[in-house]
Amino acid sequence: MTANNLITLGNIVFESKHFNPSQLTISSRQINYWIANDLVPFTENIEQKLEKDPSSSELAKTGKGTGKWVRLDITQSVWVSIINELFKFRVSMDAMKQLTYQIWQKPRENKYADEVFKYHLNNNPKGLNKDQLDQLKSHLQNEEVMEHYFRTIINPFTDMVKSAVMRKGIPHSLLYVPESFDYAFHYGDKTLITDLGSAYIENPMVSIPLRPILSKVLLADFENKKRINLEYLNNVERQIRDIVVFKRPKVVEIAFQDKRNEAFVVTEEHKSRQQLAKYILQNKIKKGSKLLIDIRSNENYKITLIKSEKL
Repeated sequence: MTANNLITLGNIVFESKHFNPSQLTISSRQINYWIANDLVPFTENIEQKLEKDPSSSELAKTGKGTGKWVRLDITQSVWVSIINELFKFRVSMDAMKQLTYQIWQKPRENKYADEVFKYHLNNNPKGLNKDQLDQLKSHLQNEEVMEHYFRTIINPFTDMVKSAVMRKGIPHSLLYVPESFDYAFHYGDKTLITDLGSAYIENPMVSIPLRPILSKVLLADFENKKRINLEYLNNVERQIRDIVVFKRPKVVEIAFQDKRNEAFVVTEEHKSRQQLAKYILQNKIKKGSKLLIDIRSNENYKITLIKSEKL
């Protein structure tokens, strides 16, 4: 991954705060309760922003309501979805606060982001140029910027989300032991048993897979017509998405040249469109694949994927 890819990925997961909790089947009452109880760190609702700076919001300029509206980035959206899942397992509020502290605040206190910056400065694994290295060094020397920005967004959890967005190291999971507060992030091709200590073997453990959560989060992005260029999709995936979302044909049939996979048929029905989004987001189409697009009519497309294999 190049330096530009890293910057783009950071913008995708941290800067684009356009996800509404309701798209994740989380009510405004729930999300504001979780924010008030410090379960969603470094997140503010509109009311809190107005209290800090009444002139900063479009709501203040237009004179419209000041409801406690929240917009989340991808990492926050994944996190609140995990919270939602853990509460279904009757994890207590105190346990959730402890887990939130361990995942979000402790890496901040331990200056995890600083170590990431130092690693790139000392080893330069991505081939950063001198200006980019100097910018990293400048950030690292600015305590206010590190403490109030980079240390709040760079931690092992957000690293895992970034890996999942790029569909690398599949599968990704959060493993959590409520009784001991132990947790671990598991992803890649490691052998699961070798990663787990006695705390995970001797006590009940909850496993929260990220793939269905992230698919649900990105599905809202996939169907958002205001989002033209979804950077985490490759060119082939983007073309398929554009045909389905913007042209909205009644039928799209996606076939595979190697015929090892059955044709994927998408209709106007919302469920089928969701299935297509999930397919693209969960199964990265091989780099170098090409499309043959047969427009049978304005309402019917046949797309053939050439040299395509699921990774």
